[in-house]
Amino acid sequence: MTLAIQAFPDRGALMQHAADEIAAALNEGIRACGAACAALSGGSTPGPAYERLATMSLDWPRVTFALVDERCVPPTEPASNEGLLRRTLAPALAAGARFVPMYSGSPTADPVDAAYAGLSLDIAVMGMGADGHTASWFPGGDGLTAALDPESTRTVIGVRASQAAGAADRLTLTRAALDRADRVLLLITGTDKRQRLQAALTQKIEDAPPVAALFARPGRQPEVLWAP
Repeated sequence: MTLAIQAFPDRGALMQHAADEIAAALNEGIRACGAACAALSGGSTPGPAYERLATMSLDWPRVTFALVDERCVPPTEPASNEGLLRRTLAPALAAGARFVPMYSGSPTADPVDAAYAGLSLDIAVMGMGADGHTASWFPGGDGLTAALDPESTRTVIGVRASQAAGAADRLTLTRAALDRADRVLLLITGTDKRQRLQAALTQKIEDAPPVAALFARPGRQPEVLWAP
């Protein structure tokens, strides 16, 4: 597979472009449907993009933010993706944007699956780890096969990966749920990750790191944004 990458001179330029693209997707959703939703990843990479997004002039009461995945820890813990989003998106949330948590105190996905199934994702923002994981799809993780099932009827599933930073127990959107998103942005930084992604896409899907499943979505490929 030929990988199309939008390259930026530095991470600041990458984050500004990502913020602009999220805003554009949300505005398009509002124009088309009267409301819009973005599913956002945690981790160290995308926070500056969210901070820039939150200062923009959008019709925030018509916007819903959801999570791509979550560590099963309280939002007060440093590892919580919810905590990260509430901090970085604080101006937008104060202006009326809605946030839908994923972790409710239990590692089972049942309490949140129905709530997330009702969301129509205008855009999902993804990252990638050095091991080729994205969302909480970790190589060798318990529940990975179910999470990557393109025919799954689940929107959120519980997984466990002993090597996952922050918490082994995770909740994550399924591949089937992300296949339904109108747009998917994949943000990566550094030469090593770019090479890792390129190598993953030369492998058969069943042998490749989990990030390759994003590129098996029918119709539309993820938009890859990269900076050194």
